Amino acid sequence: MLCGEFERFDGHARQLPEHHDDYVEALGILKGFVMARDARVAAIPEISSQRHQNIAAITAYFNQLRAAARTELAGRHSRTYFDAKTEEYLALFAKAQVYEFSEEEFKRVHELANELRELIHSSSLITEIHKRRLLRRLEAMQGELHRKTNDIDRFWGFLGEAAITMRKFGEDLQPVSQRVLEMSRIIVDVILGKEGIKALPELSEMFLLEKH
Repeated sequence: MLCGEFERFDGHARQLPEHHDDYVEALGILKGFVMARDARVAAIPEISSQRHQNIAAITAYFNQLRAAARTELAGRHSRTYFDAKTEEYLALFAKAQVYEFSEEEFKRVHELANELRELIHSSSLITEIHKRRLLRRLEAMQGELHRKTNDIDRFWGFLGEAAITMRKFGEDLQPVSQRVLEMSRIIVDVILGKEGIKALPELSEMFLLEKH
C-alpha cells in the first residue's frame, strides 16, 4: 500500500527538485513502518546532500520494493490457495468429515474479524506488543478459515491470545471482547456440531470475564 501511494505521488511530483523533501519524507514513512513491524526489506538508502541523487535513489528503492512485494503477495496467494485445495481434496479422498460453516456464519465470522482488526488498531488501551500479537494471530486465523475446512488450529491460537488480553483489560476492552465472544461462539458451535457435543460452558465464563 505504501508503494502504491508513493507511485501516485511520484507520478505527480515527476522527480522535480522542489519536491525533494517530500521524497525524503516518503522514505521516512517507509522506514518507520519497517522498524515498527520488524519487516524484512533490502537496506534502505542513505540520504546525502545531493538532492537529485536522493530523489533518484528513493524512487529506485520504492520501485524495487514494489516489485518484491507484488511477487511475495502473488506467491502467498498461490501457496494459500494450494494449501486450501490440498486440504479440500485430502478431506474428499479420505472421506473425512469437515467443519462446515453456513454462508451466514462464514460471512459473519469474517465481518467480525475485520471489525476486530480496526478496533485493535485504534485501541488506546492495548499495548503495541499485544496489538502485534493479536493482529498476527487474527490474520493467521482468518487466512485459515474457509466455508469447509478440517483444520482450525489457528483459531485456538487467536482465541488464547485474545483471552489473555481480555482478562488483562476486563470491561474496558468491551467492544473487542464482545466481538471475540460472538465470533468464538459461532466457530465453537460449528466444532461442537461436528463432534456431536451438545454444549460447553459459556465462553465468558471460560475466559473468567464474569464474576459470580
